[in-house]
Amino acid sequence: MGSTGSGGMRRIRRGSCLIGAAVLIGGVFAAPLKAEGPWFGRYLGLGLGTASQSVALDQLEAVVNDTPVLLGSRRVEGTLITLGYREAVGLVMPGAELELDTGRHALSPPSACVLGQSCAGAGLEGRIGPVLRLRVTLGQVIAPGVLVSAGAGLSRADVAISHAQVQAASAQDGSAVITSARSDFEVESPARGLHLSIGVEHRAPQGAALRLDYLQERFWIDTERSVFVGAATSSGTSTAVAQIAQSGGFIFDKAALRLSLVFGF
Repeated sequence: MGSTGSGGMRRIRRGSCLIGAAVLIGGVFAAPLKAEGPWFGRYLGLGLGTASQSVALDQLEAVVNDTPVLLGSRRVEGTLITLGYREAVGLVMPGAELELDTGRHALSPPSACVLGQSCAGAGLEGRIGPVLRLRVTLGQVIAPGVLVSAGAGLSRADVAISHAQVQAASAQDGSAVITSARSDFEVESPARGLHLSIGVEHRAPQGAALRLDYLQERFWIDTERSVFVGAATSSGTSTAVAQIAQSGGFIFDKAALRLSLVFGF
């Protein structure tokens, strides 16, 4: 149930390592160049991203035949719009960006248990997004047409959660059982968080720039509500158990790899 999200996280981490390596190599071996006109001033970015997101609860657990199931992580795609400004100060360019991530994504992967299989799943039924981000940035030209940058800032996201749900199914020798349970866990309030970004841009002469960046983000979702819900089945020696327990607020993490076109205006 969570293998797709786990694989997405590994791919995003590999991508971020490549960006980081490029930035470090460029910073060490390339002589700083003069910041040219196309790199500073106002700009607009339009992009697409792929992200791995996860929820961290007090207890989020599923076990099938004594084997834990990875839960709470999933891969999502989205679009983003960025409005920014840079100022040249010597060899570096401080700036600021306001960004809108337009996606509204489910907090947990959908349960995929069916009668006749052995499986278990648990998650929160709800969505997060869109996300508004405000950050300060610092950039430097490290080669003709190549800019590296880093940023840090604040995030705000709309959150709407209705309930927690679990599902368990077991099957063996023609015997099959499936059961599910859900409990109210209503949360509808903005979540606030922090994010960091690192990226590299390549600009054609007198043209748009292509930006590849990695973003790591954490939200704190506040609530005074509590929930506990569980489900368990057994068919012969086949067993499946799933449960969720949470008291109060929890953490939501997101790691994204994004590709954008950046236009000066």
